[in-house]
Amino acid sequence: MINRPPERVFVTGGAGFIGSHVVARLLAEGDRVTVFDNLSRGKVGRIEPYLETGDCALVRGDLLDPNALSEALRGHDVVWHLAANTDIRAGTRAVDVDLKHCVVGTCNLLEAMRQNGVRDLLFASSGVVYGDFAADAMPESAGPLLPVSLYAAGKLSGEAFVSAYCHLFGLRAWMFRFANVVGRGTDHGVVYDFIQKLRRDPTELEVLGDGNQLKPYLLIDECVDGMLYAYRRIPLSDARPADVFNLGTDTVTRVSDIARIVIEELGLVGARIRFTGGRRGWPGDAPVLRMDVEKMRRLGWSTTRTSDEAVRAAARQLIAEHDGVATSPARD
Repeated sequence: MINRPPERVFVTGGAGFIGSHVVARLLAEGDRVTVFDNLSRGKVGRIEPYLETGDCALVRGDLLDPNALSEALRGHDVVWHLAANTDIRAGTRAVDVDLKHCVVGTCNLLEAMRQNGVRDLLFASSGVVYGDFAADAMPESAGPLLPVSLYAAGKLSGEAFVSAYCHLFGLRAWMFRFANVVGRGTDHGVVYDFIQKLRRDPTELEVLGDGNQLKPYLLIDECVDGMLYAYRRIPLSDARPADVFNLGTDTVTRVSDIARIVIEELGLVGARIRFTGGRRGWPGDAPVLRMDVEKMRRLGWSTTRTSDEAVRAAARQLIAEHDGVATSPARD
């Protein structure tokens, strides 16, 4: 635990996959936490044990309700903004979902921070903002950025509004472009989906696309570590009130290898892999993402696992979770 005064932390999307891990970590470090979540994808069960401690409160609210948001935010020191649409493919069916939940919600939060004098923000963006141009390792300075999904467009728009509010109204923001975050507690994503498919049919695994999609994967515990490291050890200033960080690893994993790893971890040696074909797994999928993580490395932080190791650890955690076996980061 870091020797520092406890903070009053406001976590949007705190009942979600990443958010619930953030809540657990902040409470372990002595902070007091308010979870603000509309529970459309979040689950109370993820944070229920913490609600009994007295240091964690749940406010069921929506970022699209600015009055309720501003009232709930009052009195906090820092915001971890993790709430967003987490279903990238949903944006092709309801084209306003990312506009509402990634852009309007973020703008409402920024305005509530301005009104309440809450200065510090940690913002969860995504490596998908790099679009189709990420065959080479993309540094934070890359541009122009041309997203290929509405989710990516929403995240990039969120970054722009965060930066503007920081420069105009005295906020400070640490913005993180995540690799694909995996691990215990998730209910979506490629590792989770492959396990669920093989639970239903142990003889065959359907893989969307040609299996050559290539991306970096980051274990959830290391994701939270990286965000905390940047916030606690990388100061911002009036001259540079907002900064963006690639959070991940410089290694990548092919989707066909994820399929192989999951099959191995389930012990289904004879399972057949069937590819649906095509370069993209679905419309809006960026088939290749490589991230330059040298900036965080120079600042003193890097992951301890490669992308392949993160995938395997996540598969083990999720399989054990399904089987009712407790896991911890130290065991994986």
